[in-house]
Amino acid sequence: IEISISINTDYEYVTKVLVVTLVSCLGVILPVFCRHIFNYLNAGEERKFSFAGWRRVVINWFYSGNKGLAYLTGFLAWMLLVSAFQVVHAKWGEMMEKGDRDICYYNEGCYRPYLGYYDVSVNGIASNLPFMVHGAIVILSVSLSETSCYLKGHKRYDYSIPYSFGMAFIFEGFGSLLYHICPSQIIFQFDTLFMFVISQYVIIALVDGHAIRRRVYQDSQKLVGLQRKSVRSPKLFLFFLGPAYGFNFLGNLHYISPLPPAIAFFFFLFLGIWVFAILAWAAYKANLLPKYYFPPATIRTDGREVEYQKTETSSKFKMISFGIYTVLVVGGFIMVVMGKLVISLFILGELIVALLVMTAASFVFLLKDLWFTLTKVVRPNNKKYPMRYRFIIPTGIVLYLLCGLGLAVISLFFFVILENTNKSLPAWESRALNKDCIMANFWDAHDLWHFFASHSLMMIVLVVIQMQKACRDCYVRYKEVQNPDNFEAAENVKDKKGSYKQAPEVLRVIPLKTVQHESIKEEE
Repeated sequence: IEISISINTDYEYVTKVLVVTLVSCLGVILPVFCRHIFNYLNAGEERKFSFAGWRRVVINWFYSGNKGLAYLTGFLAWMLLVSAFQVVHAKWGEMMEKGDRDICYYNEGCYRPYLGYYDVSVNGIASNLPFMVHGAIVILSVSLSETSCYLKGHKRYDYSIPYSFGMAFIFEGFGSLLYHICPSQIIFQFDTLFMFVISQYVIIALVDGHAIRRRVYQDSQKLVGLQRKSVRSPKLFLFFLGPAYGFNFLGNLHYISPLPPAIAFFFFLFLGIWVFAILAWAAYKANLLPKYYFPPATIRTDGREVEYQKTETSSKFKMISFGIYTVLVVGGFIMVVMGKLVISLFILGELIVALLVMTAASFVFLLKDLWFTLTKVVRPNNKKYPMRYRFIIPTGIVLYLLCGLGLAVISLFFFVILENTNKSLPAWESRALNKDCIMANFWDAHDLWHFFASHSLMMIVLVVIQMQKACRDCYVRYKEVQNPDNFEAAENVKDKKGSYKQAPEVLRVIPLKTVQHESIKEEE
C-alpha cells in the first residue's frame, strides 16, 4: 500500500493583509457623511482648512489645549499593553516549549502561521487592523474639525474626548492582537482592555453633551448661557477604569483557579460596593436622587444674582429605565458571585447596556431637534437650510442608521452563530467547534467579526461625537425672536399687487456663549 500526502500552503499573506487594510480605509467616507447628516444643529457654515493651520493644530496637540483624557489614554495603553505582551508571550512560549496546543485556543481549521518566523495565527492577528485604521481615521477627522475651529478663531472648543476615541480604537486593535497570539480565558481580559475604555468614553461623551445646560436668561437683548462640566478624566480613571481593570483581573483568576475563601469574600464585597457606588453615581447624573441633596446655586452675572437649580424634574420613564438597569446589574453581579458569568462579560455588558440606553435617550433629543429644524428652520427664504433639506436630512439619517444596524447584526452573526472556539470550555471541547476558513482561504468567522464590528462601532462613535458637541462656539441653538402667530399672519397678508408678502425671518442663529464672570462646574 502506497500512501501519498501532498500539502500545498501559501505562507505569503501580504496581499491578503493589504486588501483588508485598503478596504478598511474606505471608512474615511463615514466621518464626512455623518457630519453632513447629523450636523444640522450647528451653524451650517463651511469648514475652513489650510495645511499650515492643520500643521499648527498638530503641533499644538502636544503642548497646548485640554488633551488630558487623550494623554491618559496613551499612558494607560503603554502601561497595560506592555504588561499584557509579557504575559501573552510567556504563555505562548510555554506552549511552544511543551508542545501542548491545549494552552492556546486556536481555530486549527483556519490556522495560518508565519512559518519560520513566528508560529502564531497571522489571520487572527491581522484581522485587528481595521480597528487601527479606523482609529487613525477618527483622529484625522477630529484634527480637521479642530483646524476649522482654529482658523475661525473659536475660543471654546475641547476635542479631548473625540481624540481619545481614535486612540482607544488603535489600542483596542493592539490589545486584541496580543490576545490572539495565545487566545485563552486568562488572556481574554487583554482583548477587552479598551472595549471597557470605548464604552466608558461613549457614556461620558453623552453625559458631557447633556451637561451643557442651556439655561438662557434674557436681559435687554443680551443672552447669557451657563455651562457645566461633566466628568473629569482623572476621576474617570480613578473611580471607573482603574477598579474595572483590577476587578477584571482578579475575577478572571478566580474563574480559572478559585481564590481562597477569605480572599474571595473580600473580593466580592469590594466588587459589590463598587457596583453600588457606580449605580449611585448614575442616579445622581440622571437627577434621580432626592432634591434636598442639591440646593439651588446662586451665581452673580452682570451685577445681578441668578438662582440656578441643579436638579431637574425626573420623568417616570427615566425612573423605570434606571430601575430595569439596576435589576440587570444586580442580577449580573449575583451570577458572577455564583460563578455562572465571567466578570469580563459582566463589566462589559454593564457598560454596553448603559451606553445603549444613553445613546437611545440622547437620540430622542436629537430627533426632537431634527423635527424643530425641519419644521421651523427649513424655509424657502433660508439659504443655509433650503427646502430640500426636509428630504436630504431624514433620508441620510435613516440610511446611516440602517447601515450601522446591518453591520452590527452581521458582526454578531459571525461572532455568535459561527463561533469556532469557546475559551470557557476545556480545550478538547473547544477544538470540536473549529471550522475551516470561509473567505480567501485565510479569514475565518472570528476575523470577519473583527472587520464588521470595527465598522459598526466606528459609526456609533461618530454619531456620539456629534452629540457631544466638542465645539461650543460651533454649537448654536435657534430662538424665535418674533411671535409665531405674527409670522403666520404675515404669510397670509397680500400686498397691493395681490401677491403674498415674503415671510419675515422668524428664526435667527444665536451662538451659545459662556458666562464671563463665573462658570458653574458640576461636582461629580
